[in-house]
Amino acid sequence: MRTGGRTTSASTPSAAPGHPGFERPPPARRRGGLDPPRGLDRAERCAGAETNAMKAFIVRRLLATVVVLWVVSVLTFIALNVLPGDVAAAIMGPQADPTAVEALRERLGLNDSLLKQYAGWIADVFQGDLGVSHRTGTEVGDLIGGRIEVTVELGILSILIALIIAIPLGVIAGARPGTVFDYGLTFFAVLGVSIPVFWLALLFVLLFAVELGWLRAIGFTSFTDDPIANLKSMVMPATAIGLTLAGNLARQVRASMVEVLRQDYVRTAQAKGLTPRTVITRHAFRNALIPLVTVLGLQASLAVGGAIIVEQIFQLPGMGKLVIDSIFFQEVHAMQALTLLIAAGVALISLLVDISYAFLDPRIRYT
Repeated sequence: MRTGGRTTSASTPSAAPGHPGFERPPPARRRGGLDPPRGLDRAERCAGAETNAMKAFIVRRLLATVVVLWVVSVLTFIALNVLPGDVAAAIMGPQADPTAVEALRERLGLNDSLLKQYAGWIADVFQGDLGVSHRTGTEVGDLIGGRIEVTVELGILSILIALIIAIPLGVIAGARPGTVFDYGLTFFAVLGVSIPVFWLALLFVLLFAVELGWLRAIGFTSFTDDPIANLKSMVMPATAIGLTLAGNLARQVRASMVEVLRQDYVRTAQAKGLTPRTVITRHAFRNALIPLVTVLGLQASLAVGGAIIVEQIFQLPGMGKLVIDSIFFQEVHAMQALTLLIAAGVALISLLVDISYAFLDPRIRYT
């Protein structure tokens, strides 16, 4: 209609919510073209895909671990059965009647083919039967169960001592490359790698037990019985192993710290006027520890080998001493079980190292 020389159109009243002609306006779109709900769904899908990738990676590693353990079991069984020596003769003694020795061989199944012996042994392993000690008549599983806590405690204390020594030394040397402290760390690392762990163990016994009388040379006290006595019995063997591990770990921390301090984000933090201590603690320290995880996993595996010798020197009732006794007395079942257990422990450490990468560095993706 025309009103006062102006043309107006009749306005149509807008439909209210619930009216048949009501149409809800489209949701506001944020800059970038993604609706908030859709963006949230995409983030959730990415997080779900990452979780699935992690699960698939763990499953693949577990399957690979099973294959590795099977190969280890085959090689161990063959090696222990083709080595010189007769288990039955070792059990009966050198003066035993040959007829009795042959009867024992028949009872133990030693006259069967290697394939039949392996099939019987691996079937027993899957049922939790690791065999019986021919010398003591004790179940091998019980022998290991009573000694594994000593070796685990020794390994944990050794790694803690190595980290307490290596991380501060490596960080300081990496922050001051080319200084006297840096050269001193290099000398310490070479010394730690070169000195055998048994030599350090004997030196500690001579110094702290014989000369000074501060600690006892041999023996073990459980932590549940007396925590103080337990630490006194473990400090020398754990320190001997820890010092041999600390040198290599310190060199790795030093190299990682030098590399991280050359990154652009560290230079940006320095340009903002942050103190060197703040730059290291807030920006460089965590990233410098990522490569340490791989080396730490390898060193943890080496600590098992060091424990075999150290436990024998200090007469600790751990798995290392059980390995030596099993070899000396030709305890085949014990040696087979210990080899499998050590291989499983190393594989588990390797798996934990790979998984921990995702927590230390979110940029790492598993495919």
